[in-house]
Amino acid sequence: MRYLKYVLSLVIVGALVACGGGNLPDTTTGSGTSGTTGSGTTGTGTTTTAAAPTLTLALVDSAGAVVTSNSINSSAAVFAQATVKDATGAAVASKLVTFSTDPTVAVLAQTTALTNAAGVTKVQISPVSLTSSGAGSLAAAANVNGTAIQNSLDFQTAASNVTLTNLTVAPNSISALQSSAVTVQGRVNGVLATSSAVQVNFSASCGSFSPATASTSGSGIASTTYQSAATCSGTVTLTAQATGAAAVTAPITVAAAAPANVIYTSAGSPLLVVSTAPTGNKQSIVRFQVLDSNGAGMSGQQVSVALQSTAISAGVTFSVGGSATQTPQTVTTDASGYATVTVSSGALPTPLVVTATLVGSIPVITASSSGIAVTGGVAAQNSASLSASKLSIEGYSHDGVPTTLTMRVADRSGNPVPVGSVVNFVTNYGIVNPGSCTLDSTSSCTVTYSSQGTIRGYSNLGRVAILAYMQGEESFTDQNGNNTWDSGEPVFVMGQAYLDDNEDQIYESATEQLFPDGRTDSGSCLSNPYSNPSQANTCHDPSTGPVPIRVRKQIVIVLSTDQAAITQSGSRTLNGFSIQVADLHGNPMATGSTVAAAVTTSGSACTVNSVSPSTVVNTNFPTIHTITLNGDASCASATVLVTVTSTGGLPTVHSF
Repeated sequence: MRYLKYVLSLVIVGALVACGGGNLPDTTTGSGTSGTTGSGTTGTGTTTTAAAPTLTLALVDSAGAVVTSNSINSSAAVFAQATVKDATGAAVASKLVTFSTDPTVAVLAQTTALTNAAGVTKVQISPVSLTSSGAGSLAAAANVNGTAIQNSLDFQTAASNVTLTNLTVAPNSISALQSSAVTVQGRVNGVLATSSAVQVNFSASCGSFSPATASTSGSGIASTTYQSAATCSGTVTLTAQATGAAAVTAPITVAAAAPANVIYTSAGSPLLVVSTAPTGNKQSIVRFQVLDSNGAGMSGQQVSVALQSTAISAGVTFSVGGSATQTPQTVTTDASGYATVTVSSGALPTPLVVTATLVGSIPVITASSSGIAVTGGVAAQNSASLSASKLSIEGYSHDGVPTTLTMRVADRSGNPVPVGSVVNFVTNYGIVNPGSCTLDSTSSCTVTYSSQGTIRGYSNLGRVAILAYMQGEESFTDQNGNNTWDSGEPVFVMGQAYLDDNEDQIYESATEQLFPDGRTDSGSCLSNPYSNPSQANTCHDPSTGPVPIRVRKQIVIVLSTDQAAITQSGSRTLNGFSIQVADLHGNPMATGSTVAAAVTTSGSACTVNSVSPSTVVNTNFPTIHTITLNGDASCASATVLVTVTSTGGLPTVHSF
């Protein structure tokens, strides 16, 4: 029986062998403690392993031929090629393949790609630079039906031989500040760098490039533009350089720029004050510029600078890094083509003109300054004024009603007073905000007066005094026009300034405020109007000439009542009559109050044609208004109703 089992086993094994099972590539033979065939507790059998998808990786050239040396350089394009097949060995199309490599050795054009119908995809791989060399690893990975597959290979890079040739300049002869096109060929291992860009740096012995760095294009040529500078002349050397390559040079001829113009550019302070003025700017930096035909500033040019005779006679001087002089001086232009001088005022006001002439120019190239002047520098009494936007405001019973005050001044020649000069304001009632102001470029400044507080003193009648004052000088008659006082010329002397509260032109020490200027003169004073309050017996001897004073101006602001007092002025005719409009204190109603009239007699043919003026004008005295009738006979007895409406909207009605 044991022998029979042995024979059967041999028969089964022989049958399996005859069927080819013993030669299957994915089978193994082994022994175990049990099996489908055998005897006892031991026997033999076979196990089958399933086939897996595959990814193969290779380096190929642009024609698809395998690079057997696994060497990469920049002279020819090399690609990492991956082939993906499934477990049956069939190509897998549209499969995502991910590539990676050592970034210090090589770079990939892209890191992912899809396979084609043949299961093949490829991406370009290049050395990290033209001059780099070394070794690295390339890997590719994919996933087929849930199975991750990958492959890798090692490669090496070789440094390329980079050269620059044919540096070309067109045109090769230009003028200063003109430009020229520059090109150079880049070669890798003796072949034009059509597939690998060569970065080229450009420089010049004079001038500049835009751009200063350019890479070769698909044609292997790097292009830029050379720009000559204003200082360039003669032969200029242009240089092209690239890493690992010898520099190449080419000459270009640059004709020196020629000066074409001189222009006046600026004055640091166009308005100066006389050298004797107590305050103000007495110096100004004047600049000219020499330009070439392209409008660029030219350095190193000689410019002769001089003052015109009027400025010289007024004592104006200038300096060029040295002592003050009135003699023409030569100035050398700086790197930007500027010639600079410092002018200083003299004792007299004058227009100030500086001329600059290019030395040796034929025809003569010259320029003159404009808009510069020397002024007297201080305010003159006769050139000061104080005005108000509203001389009458509805402020007798109301706080915070404003009007704008403007002080305007000029020097003895009618020129502006320096910007920043201070004007002070005082009043016997209300508030001036701010209490002072500084002159602007128009030689004026503005503050706001507002009604405020408890009416007192002379202001009980609704009249407020406001005084504006500043440092200045007395006025005189300049009979010979030399802008200097000469013996015998009349002087309009002024005493100490004060606030004339009651408008009587007499200083009352008990009630009125004095603003002394430090003088102790006791001479008699000329009769001054209310607007120029001057304390009696505080003036100097006019034969000694004008002296510094507080230039002053006073103004009266009316604080009108809400209600009006309306009275007839003159006789009435068929054609009309006039009325006087005032407030309850005999002052004008607030500026802008309206006056209207209408016939109220029933059935009368008489009508009001007009009221003129129909508003209260800007004044600090009562106003007269003319009511014109149509002249009908009924106008002799017709009742005319006059309505005066305050700026606050309160009407006052009176019948005539």
